[in-house]
Amino acid sequence: MNAALVTAVYDSYDSLKPFALQDVGVDAVCVTDDPDLACEGWRVVYEPRLGVHPNRAAKAPKMCPWRYTTADCSVWVDASFRISSPTFVRDALGFADPIAQFVHWDRDCIYEEVLASVPLVKYLGEPLEQQIRDYQSRGHPTHWGLWATGLIARRHTGPMMMFGQSWLSECEHWSYQDQVSQPVVFREMGLRPETIPGTYSQNPWIVYEGSGRH
Repeated sequence: MNAALVTAVYDSYDSLKPFALQDVGVDAVCVTDDPDLACEGWRVVYEPRLGVHPNRAAKAPKMCPWRYTTADCSVWVDASFRISSPTFVRDALGFADPIAQFVHWDRDCIYEEVLASVPLVKYLGEPLEQQIRDYQSRGHPTHWGLWATGLIARRHTGPMMMFGQSWLSECEHWSYQDQVSQPVVFREMGLRPETIPGTYSQNPWIVYEGSGRH
């Protein structure tokens, strides 16, 4: 199977979880700033990004996974999850045409997502208010859609690569709250992801085991 599984760990924000995939040929890649990180099942790519906030540093492999693998499709999974199914990659990619995600479990609007995000300590100092005013000026409608970004299955097509770079640019220019910027880039590029059934807490593939820093 010519596919990749991609994650990232910066500033020891999460602990990398070991796993065993059933699918032969899956390139499992973890991008990190820790030169000593090693874990069963993973190929570790050391990529320190000095001067970049660790939450923002992790966006490059998340949004542009083709930089780290030669596979023609991939599944991103946040390192806060443990993979509980050996067929996880194959199953997730079965929904990707060319991209698939969980629908957000509680909201369908970036403006409501910003209201929920501003009080959180993890976004302290991030320019969310300015960002959302920019999206209003760009005509993004309310309740256009919102997706969970901890699991992303995608084909590495030309449009997907353009989408990934544009999404990364938003997170580099504005906040690293990527669930706010993603729908804007989707809409402006005429895209909408296919739905992976379930939620973070109700699915047969991954189990949340985040660190105390979440």
